[in-house]
Amino acid sequence: MNLRSTFNYILLATLAIKLVLAGVIPMSGDEAYFIVWARHLDFGYYDHPPMVGWFLHLMLYLGSAEMILRLPAILTSTLIGYGIYRLLKPQDEARAALIAILFLISPLNVVNVLITTDTPLILFVFLSVAALYKALQKDSLAWYGAAGVFFGMAFLSKYFAVLLGLAYVAYFVSSGRSGIFSSKSSRKWQGFALLLLAALPFALLNIYWNYTHCWDNILFNLYTRNEGAQFSPSKLAIYLGTQVYLLTPPLLYFLFKNRSGFWQKISGDQFKLFFFAFAVPLAVFALLSLKKVIGLHWVLAFYPFVYVLLYQLLARDELLKLVRFMAWFTGAHLAVIAVIALLPMQTWQQTRLYESIVFTFKTDEIVEKIRPYEEQNFLLATDGYSPSAIVSYHYGKEFFVFGEGSLHARQDDMVTDFRQFNGRNMLILKKSAPDLIQYAPYFNKVESRPFTLHGVTFYLVLGYGFDYAEYRDVVLRQIKDKYYKIPAYLPHAPCYFCAKYFPGEGC
Repeated sequence: MNLRSTFNYILLATLAIKLVLAGVIPMSGDEAYFIVWARHLDFGYYDHPPMVGWFLHLMLYLGSAEMILRLPAILTSTLIGYGIYRLLKPQDEARAALIAILFLISPLNVVNVLITTDTPLILFVFLSVAALYKALQKDSLAWYGAAGVFFGMAFLSKYFAVLLGLAYVAYFVSSGRSGIFSSKSSRKWQGFALLLLAALPFALLNIYWNYTHCWDNILFNLYTRNEGAQFSPSKLAIYLGTQVYLLTPPLLYFLFKNRSGFWQKISGDQFKLFFFAFAVPLAVFALLSLKKVIGLHWVLAFYPFVYVLLYQLLARDELLKLVRFMAWFTGAHLAVIAVIALLPMQTWQQTRLYESIVFTFKTDEIVEKIRPYEEQNFLLATDGYSPSAIVSYHYGKEFFVFGEGSLHARQDDMVTDFRQFNGRNMLILKKSAPDLIQYAPYFNKVESRPFTLHGVTFYLVLGYGFDYAEYRDVVLRQIKDKYYKIPAYLPHAPCYFCAKYFPGEGC
């Protein structure tokens, strides 16, 4: 078959499928939360570095429909498929097209339409490795510099980019073990130094943001989210099972079948780079999985390099068999999505998921129940960050979080100022029946007004005359003590949360 023409067809066909999926899948809580970031443009945010917020800020100029806001995710995986083809094309265009087709029809491409912090990470990790591949091919310092810039942008996307840095160190150490003082090896180390130098400004920007923002990223990613993590072999089993799913059993079979001479097949500098870019991060995640559940999406930035390695590892007939399998495998994913989308919502009524399904798919109906209260000058809130983000997206106006919330997604601590709410009336949307005793200390009067949609009852807690002083002394102080305890070894500028609510106390 004409693989070049088939590649072009598959490129466009999978792009079209992703556009359809992006238009029919409702906005998730994480995505809606990152849209909140985009509406408050900054060079850092509570949970992670800022890149996805920047992407979405640009998208908001084009519109707020799901398909528009998800364009970066849709185009990123398509670009990587095309990039794999371009990287391998000079060596063998037919095999390059075949491997690119395999990636394009995989679930990694077709189903990956949600925009998250992983979206820019996946893009810039691939671009950095591709640029380094070109640098090694051409012995070009300019390409080394480009690899460093993309590496820095990956770091401003998500801290998992550090794992790419470890992969680079492992690669260069491995490559320099023999003849480390040779001119060729010396040139590579110069290039590596330039790569790190080009990435440095991006890291310094993030460090400065953390210095001026209570070290939020560090406290959250190293301390808060890891409290209570315990060793468990089952977590490693879950991680290994996830990798079997992502790699697929047929691909693992062919890799095992061709294990003989594996290192010799990828011994060229460039292909050895792709091996380290995949293997080192996956090995680190395997170690982490002994204590922490590793999310499926955590590893996605490093999976495109497996497909590049297949160029050296598998025969053409094996690649064709994998393409046939992957077409059926991804087709099964799409069939499941289609069945779920076509089933009546009431199908899920007897499951624990039903409440969340109604909340996610019928958010527009929920916000219509709320709009009359805004006209009565009520402030609008929910009791959690995910519902606040989702309702904000559909309502067109931000809902703040009332109460302590969770350890995740505390960007609201920066955005909301409860001092300005003293004496005001509040509406708090809840998905479960409220205990009004918990709200009574913070208002002159509270009441609950339930409403039912599609068999699910939601609740509006109406609080009259907000008592900021009491809320500060109880709720905000608990938040301060739990989430803003900056270690003594970290120098910092005045912390925004403590300066706002507890001036003079410090954090």
